Amino acid sequence: MTTIDRPEVETYARQSRTFLARSREYLAAGDLHQASEKGWGAAAHMTKAVAAARGWEYERHRDFTLVLDKVWKLTKNDRVRDVRGSANDLHGYFYERDEFLDAEAIATDIDRVAELLDLLFPLTELTD
Repeated sequence: MTTIDRPEVETYARQSRTFLARSREYLAAGDLHQASEKGWGAAAHMTKAVAAARGWEYERHRDFTLVLDKVWKLTKNDRVRDVRGSANDLHGYFYERDEFLDAEAIATDIDRVAELLDLLFPLTELTD
């Protein structure tokens, strides 16, 4: 059985919720770059929480997709795959020029990330 570092799992999950709240604050203030990046951070940190809870590797950016693929295989919940793309889109927006950013699209992606967090959080409580 894998030894789980509960404080690490809890720290990632808490940071995830903090980033989600901040993404909404930045969106309301019109800072679309920071709203996007904090939305991405929320998804990445909750995914890290799941990985830590399950004893899965998450060391590099690409592990985001690999961990979520494992989550999908475990849960068979297609919604995990559906909303995963929104997190990646938010990450990409950070690198775009202002004129290419759309507040409505970013708001929708942040809402989808919130859904992803809700889907993932229960998996932080389970261990193999």
